[in-house]
Amino acid sequence: MFEYSKEDAAYLAQLNGIEFICEEPSEELEETARKLAELYEDRLPALAEFILEEMETDGLDFGPLTVSELMDALGKPQIDLDTSVVHYLEQTLDDHIFDVEFDGDLEEFLIFTLDG
Repeated sequence: MFEYSKEDAAYLAQLNGIEFICEEPSEELEETARKLAELYEDRLPALAEFILEEMETDGLDFGPLTVSELMDALGKPQIDLDTSVVHYLEQTLDDHIFDVEFDGDLEEFLIFTLDG
């Protein structure tokens, strides 16, 4: 399932349009990736809502955005299975990478940061 990427210096897998990344694949991480791939679409509105709230709290001005508009702008997610972080490397709002730390099976969103 996972294939090594020299460019990323990590193992990558693609499931349901989501890229999963880890340093060392295992059966447990493969199962986690499958579970997260199934849950992601259902949890995406809550994740986008969390990001919008964090943007407002942090005083980030991306203009008025709805949850739906943000979901469209986020693009393809990359989920780091080692750190429990969803990365949005291709989001279209600006040039930053959006990172969201999560707990469990995308049950709770903990920290939103901009990178880059």
